[in-house]
Amino acid sequence: MTRKVFTNTRERWRQHNVNTAFAELRKLIPTHPPEKKLSKNEILRLAMRYINFLVQLLESQTGQPASHSPAALLTFLRGNVECLHSSPRPWGLASDTEAPSPGSSCDSSEAW
Repeated sequence: MTRKVFTNTRERWRQHNVNTAFAELRKLIPTHPPEKKLSKNEILRLAMRYINFLVQLLESQTGQPASHSPAALLTFLRGNVECLHSSPRPWGLASDTEAPSPGSSCDSSEAW
């Protein structure tokens, strides 16, 4: 019986951590309205599209294609994971009142 209680507690803790991570990721994805409820699947899909949008924006501003190699991506992610642990919201908007990107509604097929 003790093992079952421990297993259930560990699973609740794990699920809480997953839900917290999705909530943090959700805060970083611009949508209209900002408080729109999204499923975990929608959050992941929109995050991928937003990342691709940001890469294209960066490429258009620098005039150079971003490095898409797995090693470059891994280095980038490791650096940002370290930033995540040292600061609460490193990629957030400068203020919560800033308008989201144009066409950022998840209902729009032309977003990002």
